[in-house]
Amino acid sequence: MKVCFYGNTGHSYNAILAKDKVPDLEVEFTGFCKSFPEENMGQLKFWTADAGGKYSNGSELPARGPGTGRKSISLKEYDTLESMLKTEKPDILVVDNRFAERYQAEKMAILNGANVFADKPIAMSEDELVDLYACANKAGKILWTMHTVRYDPWYYTAWKLIQKGAIGKVRMVNCRKSYRFGKRLSFYKDRKYYGGTFGWVTIHAIDMIRMATGKECLSVYALSSVADNFDYGDMEVITTSSFELEDDILATITTDYYRPENAHSHDDDRMRVVGTKGIVEVSRRDGDHEVRLINKDSDGKIPIPQEKPPFIFEDFVRTIQGKGAGLLNMEESVCNAYVAVCAQRSADEKSVIKMKNAKILFPGKKG
Repeated sequence: MKVCFYGNTGHSYNAILAKDKVPDLEVEFTGFCKSFPEENMGQLKFWTADAGGKYSNGSELPARGPGTGRKSISLKEYDTLESMLKTEKPDILVVDNRFAERYQAEKMAILNGANVFADKPIAMSEDELVDLYACANKAGKILWTMHTVRYDPWYYTAWKLIQKGAIGKVRMVNCRKSYRFGKRLSFYKDRKYYGGTFGWVTIHAIDMIRMATGKECLSVYALSSVADNFDYGDMEVITTSSFELEDDILATITTDYYRPENAHSHDDDRMRVVGTKGIVEVSRRDGDHEVRLINKDSDGKIPIPQEKPPFIFEDFVRTIQGKGAGLLNMEESVCNAYVAVCAQRSADEKSVIKMKNAKILFPGKKG
């Protein structure tokens, strides 16, 4: 399968990392283009070389470089997305442009015959999501969001425990997303490009909640603040969200960018799932993620051994081939985005938002 890249603002390296770790993955990286004129492509160039390069925003570099056993990847640069799609005719477009501008790029890719692997948020409104979903289904293509938490061994392990009935019926979920502020790209200052913290960060925890419960969100009351945001304009640095789900399940999320710079890791993400027969928790201790289970058979003192899921982009490719693991699909991607859109609206309006049933908004084949 031929793969092209559009933009360089987030996590496009997930595609390259999967090929690094799964050499038999049948993909070829062929082209890229900037998504805005002044975009720094240093991150993509780092990931497609054996060594050297650094991220344009100064954030941490994941471990790729000498020793991978792979030669540098040669990507042809194009001036526009349209010319790249017309010339390369990729099977997959990795969409990684400014957060609030993804809808048009994703739709163009789908209409030109490409499946789409996009960073979040994939859209900024219900109308955009409904349109993308309809276009993808009509074209017979797949649109996935980079919901990487489903493919983290610790969250995957917690989900497997829940699926096996280790905590009984899920009744409540509490999630936390805490990041270092670090050095952020300048467009984060402008809602027109950034889109909002709910769609960029909180959405990961929304995915955790929907994954852990298997239920849809019915209402949300959310708040956010731009106070003390390091002079970053419209960027919310803290958010809180309270959700009502099907079956009277309750869930909460807190998000912040205040993790100290000297912390042992960039993020401190946590999930606590309360069931009728026990509790499972995912948290960082001494830098590593742990899963702990408390039920009639376990007192939670010893971490649970973690299971190994596939890489997300690996599973995306396998799903296109009809051999996916079933951890993620297009419906999950658009439903998560819809909840994030509603949470952002709730915070902006300071009101409770009643949600439509996402299963009705986005019905159809799971893929």
